Amino acid sequence: MTEPQTTRREATDPFGEWASSKDVLMSYRYLASAPRPIDRTHAENALHLRRDLRTAGGAMLAAPLAIAMLDAAGVNVDPVNILALTQINLTVIDHGQGIDDVFMAGRVATEARSQIFTEAVIHHASDRERIVGFGSANWSVICPTPEGFAYPEPGAGVDESDDLPPLWQAYTGNRRADGLLEIPGLRPEIGAERLHHGPMLVVTEAAAIDAGSRALGTDDVGVDQLTMTIVAPGRTGPFVAMPVSVGTSGDSAACRIELRDNGRAGRVVATCVVRISRLRRYLHGG
Repeated sequence: MTEPQTTRREATDPFGEWASSKDVLMSYRYLASAPRPIDRTHAENALHLRRDLRTAGGAMLAAPLAIAMLDAAGVNVDPVNILALTQINLTVIDHGQGIDDVFMAGRVATEARSQIFTEAVIHHASDRERIVGFGSANWSVICPTPEGFAYPEPGAGVDESDDLPPLWQAYTGNRRADGLLEIPGLRPEIGAERLHHGPMLVVTEAAAIDAGSRALGTDDVGVDQLTMTIVAPGRTGPFVAMPVSVGTSGDSAACRIELRDNGRAGRVVATCVVRISRLRRYLHGG
């Protein structure tokens, strides 16, 4: 019974279900994401890689890269249509231990009646010839964006310091007594009516790195790939990141995570697969 009400609300408000959260939503602002449209189908963004945006071994986390990539896509697509994000793919080819900032060149690859496809190339900000990753996203079109939409202003992020919380904790996550990570419930900072994709990405990646690092016997790892499929809105919470399966091969591990809405009988909200590798083979050439 909730879905028709959701559709009506999104069809009449220029911000859809994010109307009550847009001024405090933290997903982009906490990272200091500041995308800039170049034209109707191209945009760019930059991201400073603070300590809390890295693994224990100093490699770039994939979730902040994905969030910044989606922010760059948003300045092109959100003014045109209200959308539901369904698929995110990110491949990292350079773990970025010696990189302080990355630059993202995003574009709208295809616009169809019911689907929009966006993609981005991620570069070393100081050396645009050095590619560090690729990403793409798929969006379902809900309805045209009504008049009155203005993309939210970027935030300043947080200052670099040694006492920044883990990113999953900053995104309202906590660790349960059984060791699993969860987001206790909805809040304006992460979504007042449904869970934003930012906390989904952050918490599921953290759960996958935990599980994969245990399987490899080290937390000195980098993320090679992150893929998320969003299958249902997160409406209630708590939202629990459940490791479903972990596989290893040599210096690599892959973990599949299900994010479940325990307030809705454990309904699956999103599935995420993360592949990690030991960093020492890159650092020491072994």
